[in-house]
Amino acid sequence: MGILQPTPPIAPKQDECIEFKRLGYSLVLTISGDGLSCSAAYIPSGNGAPITLTELQTFLAQAKIKQGVVENAVEALLTSAAQGKKVNCTIAAGIAMIPGADGTIQFSIKDSLEDEGGKDDQPESSDSCRMDLRRVQSFLNVVAGQQFGTLLPPSEGVAGKNVRGLIIPAQPGIPLDIELVRNIRLADDGVSLYAEIDGRLSWRGKELSVEDIYVVKGDVDFKVGNILYNGYLDVKGDILDGFKVQASKGIKVQGNIGVCKISSEGDISFCGLNGQGKASITCGGVVMANFIHDAQVDAEGDVLVETEIRNSFIRSNGMVKVNKGILAGGETVALSGIESSVIGAVSSLRTRLIAGVCHSDLTELNQLFNELKELVAKFNSPGKPMDAKEFGLLRAEITARIQAVRKRNYPSMNAKVNFKKRLHEGVSLTIGQTSEDIREGLDGPSSIIENSLEGGFRYLGMTDLIIKADEIEEAFRQQQRIIQKVTSVLQ
Repeated sequence: MGILQPTPPIAPKQDECIEFKRLGYSLVLTISGDGLSCSAAYIPSGNGAPITLTELQTFLAQAKIKQGVVENAVEALLTSAAQGKKVNCTIAAGIAMIPGADGTIQFSIKDSLEDEGGKDDQPESSDSCRMDLRRVQSFLNVVAGQQFGTLLPPSEGVAGKNVRGLIIPAQPGIPLDIELVRNIRLADDGVSLYAEIDGRLSWRGKELSVEDIYVVKGDVDFKVGNILYNGYLDVKGDILDGFKVQASKGIKVQGNIGVCKISSEGDISFCGLNGQGKASITCGGVVMANFIHDAQVDAEGDVLVETEIRNSFIRSNGMVKVNKGILAGGETVALSGIESSVIGAVSSLRTRLIAGVCHSDLTELNQLFNELKELVAKFNSPGKPMDAKEFGLLRAEITARIQAVRKRNYPSMNAKVNFKKRLHEGVSLTIGQTSEDIREGLDGPSSIIENSLEGGFRYLGMTDLIIKADEIEEAFRQQQRIIQKVTSVLQ
């Protein structure tokens, strides 16, 4: 099969000029090549009479001008002619043909980043027309089973008419040339388009698909912009400062993350994060990293870090583990226990660990304690005294709510802290419902759990976080019961 050659463009028709000469004037009618307009050039000459309406109508008829004669132009031409002036005007105008619209897709979804407008933490500006340089591309996100568009056929167009009254045939639109490549279903009606998976709509050339994996081959920078993606995101480079990245099925960053907002319902992995106290990660799965500095991390699953967590606020409904390095500074809350090679630092860096507590429960408890504090302050205020009975009822209600939160139990709960090498003095530990500041540094490996028999903490040889503190403490309680039983027999 030979190579198709492009069709050469059709040369436009030349304008047609018709000249009428009379004693006293000449009139030139110029009909445009497309036949849609006719101009009249009137030039007075000699001492003859100016052109009359009858003569002008005769000349138009001889030129076969039938359509769209402009009455105002005729009047202006005759007025100028009577004054002996030259005039050039459009004397007639046709009706242009309206070409048909090409076939296309009418989308019933919009760019997800439009809903994020104004939510980005950008510096405030008095210029309401400030351009968001981080919004570079569109994200037409869909969910499985969603109708996202309708195929529209080309329209026929509307015929026109030239100044000689001849019909200009309508030019129909071009049918849409498209291929439904992946994860899209065309309904039985032949026009409705449905997504078969959660993902992002991709239209490249004539190929239309729904993709649930988005690969950024380099950095997330001003060429890529903010990302709001209903799928899995794979970034081969870094995520630079100031960008907002959200991907529902998980995020993998082979490089580092800067001062950014990162979120996903799935797992999030990256090399390092230097948040400068402003970055945040919200994760519905497991967070995996080499290091985390000066950031806030909220995870429903584990937070697993290879080297160190420093000056960060970590909230996990799983376990928090630093494999080889240090956990120092900030606050770490983990429902399923905390483990690090080194905890705290030689300096006065404040480090607080809370193990075996759900962070949302902790937030709720803090709110309830604040309510109780405000209630007591109101009761003791020197102004209008609060009724003692009302105060007692309200205090009892808040206290009951506090106790209800404290009694909540979770299958994954593990009130346990492990350190492999060193626990520095000054570290504040809350394990379960027991709190204590470490006054003297300790060498590991060691596990710390609540001592249910004597109060305070129990320090043991280190066991894996898989082994729960309740199981270990139950063994001590059983041993205590056996001792008490033997003692009572001997007595």
